[in-house]
Amino acid sequence: MPSVQKRRIIENTRKREKRGRVYLVALVLIIIAVAVGWYVYSAATTPRPDFTILAPTGVTLRVGTPTNSIITITAVNQFSGTVLLTAKGSTGLNATISPASVTGSGTATLTTSAAANGSYTVTVNATSGSLVHFVTPRVATPVFARLLTSDGTIDVELYPAQAPKTVANFVSLAQSGFYTNLTWHRVVKGFVIQTGDPTSKDAGGNNNTWGQYGSSQTVPLEIDSSLRNLSGTLGMARSSDPNSGSSQFYINLADNPSLDGNYTVFGKVTFGMSVALTIGNVPVYRQSSQPINPVFLTNVTIR
Repeated sequence: MPSVQKRRIIENTRKREKRGRVYLVALVLIIIAVAVGWYVYSAATTPRPDFTILAPTGVTLRVGTPTNSIITITAVNQFSGTVLLTAKGSTGLNATISPASVTGSGTATLTTSAAANGSYTVTVNATSGSLVHFVTPRVATPVFARLLTSDGTIDVELYPAQAPKTVANFVSLAQSGFYTNLTWHRVVKGFVIQTGDPTSKDAGGNNNTWGQYGSSQTVPLEIDSSLRNLSGTLGMARSSDPNSGSSQFYINLADNPSLDGNYTVFGKVTFGMSVALTIGNVPVYRQSSQPINPVFLTNVTIR
């Protein structure tokens, strides 16, 4: 039999070997845990292939006339799959989209039509495997208004699809008689003519403060890239607060790109632009841009 000393040596050797195996197993487990953690972290933080879908926020259409709008699919993070497209309009609106699929990035044409005036919505769904995106543009026929002035009649069309709150506010004010006999208090030749301050009614009140007041309600800034401050368009005036539009509005007498993105464009002159230009040519006081002889917005009717 081994001596006591030899047995101790053997036992110590076995203990060291056992501890070594334990350490080795622990090290392997640590390495596996780190690898799994890194994989999970990488999977969570590495951007996955995807796509975006872009459509107009609003679409203006005429009864009985199909209107085309562009839908844009943009690949993100090297997405190269096929996107299936479908379109469904609300009650009374017909909607189709072509082509029905786009691979990677591309565009499709959304066609909408309606048999009756009104406001609608359309939903465009885009699907690729488990990826699903959609957009819901507003669709509406124009609202028509007639501006009677002391220099003649101006007919305009308003765009509730692109500026729903602004148009609704304007229509409400017009139907309440708010715009009766107000003064065109700001006239800048080759730029704009502006009205809508209730304190300018019948050219009364303090003309030094004309242009500082509006109705009791305000509307937020509504910007649509399809509507720009081109000659003949209507825009909502405001103070330094972008969301302070109220009752004052202007008609552009020329293309004014410097105003784009800062003021809500909500309509366009369809008849009587010559009247607007005539008002824009009247003599004004140099400092205030007020006509020397008042020019009136006598009435606004919604048709």
